[in-house]
Amino acid sequence: MDEDLHTINAQMTQIPSTILYIFNLPIPEGLPSPVLEIQNNKVERVVLIVLDNFGLFEIVVHKPEFIINNLESLLLLETANPHTIPVLHQIVYGDLEKEEFNLLKYLNLHNKSTIVIGNGNEVKTFTEGTEMINSSGDMTTWIQGSKILNKRDLIWLNFQDFESLYQRSIIYKKSPPDNLIQRLIYRTDKWLLGMFKQLRENSLFIILGNHGKKTIEMNLTGKYAEWRKASLPIAIICRK
Repeated sequence: MDEDLHTINAQMTQIPSTILYIFNLPIPEGLPSPVLEIQNNKVERVVLIVLDNFGLFEIVVHKPEFIINNLESLLLLETANPHTIPVLHQIVYGDLEKEEFNLLKYLNLHNKSTIVIGNGNEVKTFTEGTEMINSSGDMTTWIQGSKILNKRDLIWLNFQDFESLYQRSIIYKKSPPDNLIQRLIYRTDKWLLGMFKQLRENSLFIILGNHGKKTIEMNLTGKYAEWRKASLPIAIICRK
């Protein structure tokens, strides 16, 4: 990885105010401050891509080509709970517990069009009336997201196949989870490359990784086991 990589330390709860800052919208009192190191000039649309079981460890070890070659900044996100639902709560409400503010509702009230594509069981409670396409899996999320690119101000794509495929691999005694996640990362990286090529100018990708619904033990030893244990959730900024 490039030694000159622009790394920023931030809090997970800063994500919603940072998206408002990117859109040059007023930030309500009480929200954590935005990450001001991210440039907000001429951004017309944001694609928020949420990946389960994806963090700093996966970037360092698997080195997904599109993400590495196109990232502008890498946010290392501190949080008291890095798992799926608590992370969704923080990026929508700006808090791990409170629900006084809702990012999607606020964007809609300020004439920003939004859409969420993902498993309805995971994200529906956060949408507050925002348009939603329920997805049966990551391929459907990718296909539907590709169709809607450039047609909304904020597109939120929720990718979360790993844990269901992991459980299936255990049942049918197929590949170990570390190989599985490598294949899924490379697959998703190719999907993101294709979507990025479709994007119009003045767009921003925010690729946000969390630790999944629960901690999954990998067959890792030595430094790799230590790295994964210490791995933080991340947000990767790619600009077009």
